[in-house]
Amino acid sequence: MTHLHMNKDSELARFLDKLGTGDNISECLTCGACNSRCTWFDGQGGPMPRQMVRMAALGLDDQLIKSGMLWDCLICNRCTETCPMGITMDVVVRKARSLAGAADLIPEDIQKGMKNRLELGDVNGLTKEEFVETVEWVSEEFVDEVEDDDAEIPHDREGCKFLYLPNPRELGINLLHLTAMAKLFYATGETWTMSSHHTDVTNWGYFVGKDDIAERMALMVVEPAEKLGIETLVLSECGHGYHVLKHILPRVIGREPGFSVMSIPELAVEYAKKGILKFDPSVHPHKIAYHDPCNIARKSGGYDAPRELLALCCEGVVELTPSREDGVCCGGGGGILQDSGSTKKRMITGKPKADQMKATGLDHIATACLSCHRQLGELSKHFELGMKVDTVASLASEALILQK
Repeated sequence: MTHLHMNKDSELARFLDKLGTGDNISECLTCGACNSRCTWFDGQGGPMPRQMVRMAALGLDDQLIKSGMLWDCLICNRCTETCPMGITMDVVVRKARSLAGAADLIPEDIQKGMKNRLELGDVNGLTKEEFVETVEWVSEEFVDEVEDDDAEIPHDREGCKFLYLPNPRELGINLLHLTAMAKLFYATGETWTMSSHHTDVTNWGYFVGKDDIAERMALMVVEPAEKLGIETLVLSECGHGYHVLKHILPRVIGREPGFSVMSIPELAVEYAKKGILKFDPSVHPHKIAYHDPCNIARKSGGYDAPRELLALCCEGVVELTPSREDGVCCGGGGGILQDSGSTKKRMITGKPKADQMKATGLDHIATACLSCHRQLGELSKHFELGMKVDTVASLASEALILQK
């Protein structure tokens, strides 16, 4: 018989019961509302939210770590929406992931990516020299894209209005996305730049729950940006990057940054409302479903800008059922997508989203996160949905009317 030794003064329990009223795990009512909201709970395998909270509350840290549920949880916070005591699941899971005993369970790909990020500035190991070479090459091609010999994709330029922080995929396997984003900046007529000192919007320290690493990675963005003297940091389409750098940045670094932060869809909408950016919806003469990235929408409140931009660029936007705060995770959240060995599991976690996609009866779906974009694309292929998956900003770039 296995004997469990409860310890309500464990490291995890002590931390999670120091939170504000209404967010302490000891206040869990064991009602099971969280289980009913988990889109994986009824599927094959997967985490059990109520059990994770109870194990944390009872000080069963070792048992929670060995359960395998910590890295199965997508930390999408869908369960949090209906918790009567306001217990925030991603706080519980991320803190548990940070425990010393859980270090060996961090997926190898995430460990390698964090090492690359901290040492080189990019999770894929792109060096500063490689960044400059890549951007300058893309910049040469950009002249033809906008038919302007003076056009460029600048880097390390001081005093610009905007600084663009790309997703690592834009400097590797998806250079066309970088070109598309540059086209939007070009059309605003504002000064903008990129920085070879920080090439990466991601923050994998957030996934592993290690506050010191999350802070270091955030400061690798903040400090060079402040040195360049930019006004606004513009983020690539990245869910958790948006959550960390737009929604919780002051908490992560312990101060306010010396600039404002917005996403590229938010920038495009702002300049569209000013009448500076104009779009031709006939470029996309069909309705498009929109998927809410959990980190942008439910966890950060960024519901409207992607929808507003998408509506300017196509025939119409179709909501998934359910959506917004009740939206279903794509199945790739919480770091599971960054684990190269997770493909089979992600087709299980993504089945509810695939069912939503199929129910629309549409051929097109868009999202505002490149990670969601990859997961949705793999779901479409695996479940033979035949849906084309795009990002909102890339569709906007395609529909952009360049003023000559």
